[in-house]
Amino acid sequence: MVGKNQVSRRRFLKEAAVAAPALATATALGAQQSSQQAPEWDKETDVVIIGTGFAGLSAAIVAKDAGAKVLILEKMSREYEGGNSRVSGNMWWTPTNLPEALEYMEALCAGLTDSESLQALAEEMLKLNGWLESMGVKPQPLGMFQPEHPELPGSKCVRTWSNGGAGGGRLWIPIREQAEKRGIEILYETPARDLVLSATQEVIGVRASSEGKQISIRAAKGVVLACGGFEFDFEMQKQYLPGWPTYGRGTPGNTGDGIRMAQKAGAALWHMNNSLAGLGCMIVPEYDPVMIPASLPRNAHILVDQTGKRFMNEMRENRHGFGHKEYMLYFDGILGDFTRIPCFGIFDESARTRGSVAGGMPFQFGWFGWFGGYQGSRDNSREIEKGWIIKGETLADLANKLEIKPAELEASIARWNEQCKTGQDQDFGRPGRSMTPIEKPPFYCVKIYPATFNTQGGPRRNARCQVVDPFNRPIPGLYSAGELGSFWGWMYNGGGNNAEALCTGRIAARNILKEKSI
Repeated sequence: MVGKNQVSRRRFLKEAAVAAPALATATALGAQQSSQQAPEWDKETDVVIIGTGFAGLSAAIVAKDAGAKVLILEKMSREYEGGNSRVSGNMWWTPTNLPEALEYMEALCAGLTDSESLQALAEEMLKLNGWLESMGVKPQPLGMFQPEHPELPGSKCVRTWSNGGAGGGRLWIPIREQAEKRGIEILYETPARDLVLSATQEVIGVRASSEGKQISIRAAKGVVLACGGFEFDFEMQKQYLPGWPTYGRGTPGNTGDGIRMAQKAGAALWHMNNSLAGLGCMIVPEYDPVMIPASLPRNAHILVDQTGKRFMNEMRENRHGFGHKEYMLYFDGILGDFTRIPCFGIFDESARTRGSVAGGMPFQFGWFGWFGGYQGSRDNSREIEKGWIIKGETLADLANKLEIKPAELEASIARWNEQCKTGQDQDFGRPGRSMTPIEKPPFYCVKIYPATFNTQGGPRRNARCQVVDPFNRPIPGLYSAGELGSFWGWMYNGGGNNAEALCTGRIAARNILKEKSI
């Protein structure tokens, strides 16, 4: 059975570095060769699938069961395979009926996804539990996020599921085992670099790098891109996201590789501005750029921006980022900066011992939760010593260390403490029961960044999961599945990406085989 692996910090960071988007070695790998020139093939197969998350595994299983020869390319080592799927909450949702599902999904996507594609996804989601049962999964009602947006039309149709509990790879592990049972070949540490196109612009193969060499793989029936988003490509973030930097909760392997490959093949892009990002992480030199989940002392902290001013109700509900990210991703035109990235979580000595700020989740979740191997100190003394939590003997001392004008921070804390006396937050409406004064020195700060579950953007696909060009014409031989060009155009219901990945992988595999029958 595939299980959890604890790794050293050095190895952990090495893997993250390997996943970086730099392609400076592309020339040495033969990138000078035109993608229109068919190379000498090192391997030949029917279907090449890129990625070992839910999307790639489900596509591989369906294609293999239909009699196709399948090869999966995985960028990461075997220890770190599985992408965001493995380290996600491992839950999913299905609808109870098609009409309400379409109504809810249309509302979630706010007109940014065509109805035909949403119908194809909804119809597949209705069949999902049956397919999972055939994979040895026992769907059990979870209830969480059921629904996440009850105010939207059709939301009553949502049912959420798990395979015996959230997190812990409980869904990914049995799906991965089914792929292994079928003998599906996976090449690890083999990042795809380029798509090979024929003279008629049909995708006929993939160029990848393995052990420092370029290999060329022929895909007789086509290629499925299932390699996630661009959470760890910070230059791409600047071009597409409404605020930056944000830091991914998932695999550092998601550096936008599939987006660049699809663009070179002529793909249109969509949903590139959509990321599920909310409060919740700290970045420290020891793990940068991998985020550490941060949990500030509940009811005993406030958030201030880089000018020392409070800017939101800290207890505001966070629906996979919605409720937080619209406050954090704020650009101050006068100061010329995102003054809330990072923002500062402020608390005092009386709150310091309430529990660990760094790391720790209620269940095995996120890349750091699986592989970080760090347990925060309960009283936060170790993190203070490391400098992860900044300490000031006075508010003025803390402000100086944060490069804030002391008078601004002192005024914000004074106003907060005064409002705590009345139990009424006149500025942002925080509930009175959650208001605790910040008054006992020393004082502390954690720099808080947006924590991104994933990006949803990528190559646009149609209802058949074919990647399309800017004129909505399918690119022959090229398909996508999962988070890479997700159908979720704007809002999101928890479990939606896992459900979509499993469904779109199956849709892509069926259609890739229909185009060229075995």
